[in-house]
Amino acid sequence: MVGRTVFRTVAQVNQLVFQPALDPLHAAFRILRLRSILSESPPLHVEHVRILDFFLLFPFRIRSLRLAPSHQHYKALAEKYAHLAPYGEQPDSQLLFERMKPMQIAALETLALRGYIDEGSFKAGIFKPTQNEIPIELADRISRINYEQSDLVDFLRILATGYDVSGENGLKARSQLMDSRYDAI
Repeated sequence: MVGRTVFRTVAQVNQLVFQPALDPLHAAFRILRLRSILSESPPLHVEHVRILDFFLLFPFRIRSLRLAPSHQHYKALAEKYAHLAPYGEQPDSQLLFERMKPMQIAALETLALRGYIDEGSFKAGIFKPTQNEIPIELADRISRINYEQSDLVDFLRILATGYDVSGENGLKARSQLMDSRYDAI
């Protein structure tokens, strides 16, 4: 009887936890969401898109982002999306962002090979969406979730078009997700 009790206790403690930040398929879905947002904007550096992806996945971390005074009201999104914070301890943003990099790059490479982003531009470090259509079921799902999170989508569009990625006022410096000290200005 004691053995069964110990087994049950141990079995109840073990749990499988899914972390979308470390799933390349989830990263591909998020980047397709961004593709629909960025299709009308000029091409962006891949690092810029990686930062946008981070805040798409973790909007509750927007509170730590240093924004221009005219965009400070967007910090309220952190509270609105606080319910998306994963249960349990999370690494700091910079470490988590670095751990996400291989999944983001794998997703971007796959999307480039499939023709959803320009492969030549991607090899040069630039994210440039193509005109290729994604499957209708996936497009509908992306449209639905982007509509449900339209305030977050609008904010990401502002980060894409209103902020450079490099320099002292670029997204790398403002988010502190990447080192920006040696950026060419």
